Amino acid sequence: MEAFKYRWHQLPISRQLLVLVNAILFGFVVLFLVVDYRVRMDRHLNEKQIALTEEAKTMYESLLVAEPHGGEAIQNLVDNVCARMNTDDSPGHHIAADWRGLPYQAVSHGHASDEMLLAMRSAADSTLARSNATGALVVGSFTGSAGTVYISEKRSAVVGATRRSLLIQMFGVLLLGGITAFVVSAVLRQLIAKPIQGFVSALRSVAAGDLSVIARTRSCRELSYLADQINSMTEALDHAQRDHRVHMEKARQIQQNLRPTVNGLVGIDVAELFEPADDVGGDYYDVIPLSDGQYLLCVADVSGHGVPAAMAATLLKAFVSEAAKKSSSPAQILTDVNERYCEYVMMGHFATMTLLVVDPNRRRLTYANAGHEFPFLQIGREAPVRLNVGDLILGVEEDTRYSEETIQLGDTARLVLVSDGVTEAFDPSEEQYGTERIEQLMNTVKRCNARELVEAFESSIETFRKGRKAFDDTTLLVAQLT
Repeated sequence: MEAFKYRWHQLPISRQLLVLVNAILFGFVVLFLVVDYRVRMDRHLNEKQIALTEEAKTMYESLLVAEPHGGEAIQNLVDNVCARMNTDDSPGHHIAADWRGLPYQAVSHGHASDEMLLAMRSAADSTLARSNATGALVVGSFTGSAGTVYISEKRSAVVGATRRSLLIQMFGVLLLGGITAFVVSAVLRQLIAKPIQGFVSALRSVAAGDLSVIARTRSCRELSYLADQINSMTEALDHAQRDHRVHMEKARQIQQNLRPTVNGLVGIDVAELFEPADDVGGDYYDVIPLSDGQYLLCVADVSGHGVPAAMAATLLKAFVSEAAKKSSSPAQILTDVNERYCEYVMMGHFATMTLLVVDPNRRRLTYANAGHEFPFLQIGREAPVRLNVGDLILGVEEDTRYSEETIQLGDTARLVLVSDGVTEAFDPSEEQYGTERIEQLMNTVKRCNARELVEAFESSIETFRKGRKAFDDTTLLVAQLT
């Protein structure tokens, strides 16, 4: 039953209306035919009984005329009349009489018998038989002073003739019912099903992002009201979407204005790639000049993306800028940032961050990491290595203390900092970009500036994706000593 209900509810409204309307009309037609059959059958049987009674009365009068000529004349009259009736219009017709105490039956057709006469007497005396509800015979009788005349007809012959006329009528009624069902179904489809299908199509277009669609109908007041409500909803959504686009564009411009300036730095060449998955992103990168010609490089990634992640990333920028004024130690900066982040950001909005302090004059690098992708370091012509010292992500424990490591750099060195939007980029076959491709590209593209290396990475990632849309923010920061 549940499976039937499910399949029924999955049918389009046009088919549901077609089935329901036709089923109701078919039920009414069948009920009408059954009742009409019963009524007409009873009427025909009653009419037949009345006709037989009138015939019995006429036969009685004829027997009175034949009586003076003797019993043989009476028998001949009964035989002749019955034979003529059987031959012409009433097969199964039988005449019998109780006349002056003597029984007479038509013998010309071979139906005469004591049992037949007894059945006719019983049928004539039975109130139930007169109602023609049951019995094999329909009997009409007339009783006078000389006796009683019985005239019978087989009930099957009367019923058969009546059924033939009823079948013709039934065919006409069914044909008329079919035409009516077709007309009603067509009207319901035009007035109800077609407008609703139009509404469904309009709503599907709205769901797909097309807010220019307009629902129309001239069916009835209720459906016209529904069309007006759909159009009002679509118009409201269009206004809301336009407002959303305006606000998101302003938010994007604000985030773009917060990006650092990487041109004109002394002793270091920096370039970046920043592609939010939405209008705004949760990735954050920064290049902050420190005292003694040092630079603080930062890349962070807030969980999620969109407006909430962008707001948290903006807070991180403020926290890093404030902490960098107090200390040039990456570990201390991370410790201060984590403390402030736990204080102001809602629990569950975690973030990863890597901080590197580059000293171009002393050719020295100090770094700390809070659960972020390990940076890539390439010194001279050596193979790239990962800076794999790291601690807990930001926003988990307020009293976390971070560690740092210092590395002496050579005359030439370059750093590549990425977010997981780079290493976890997917191609159409669900393969990840990974870290090996980054190392291979660093080995392949050696004699170039930071911007050229970033462009090489951008081309490599775009080729790898093969047109697949990025599902996460993509951030890449390249820095190399000059």
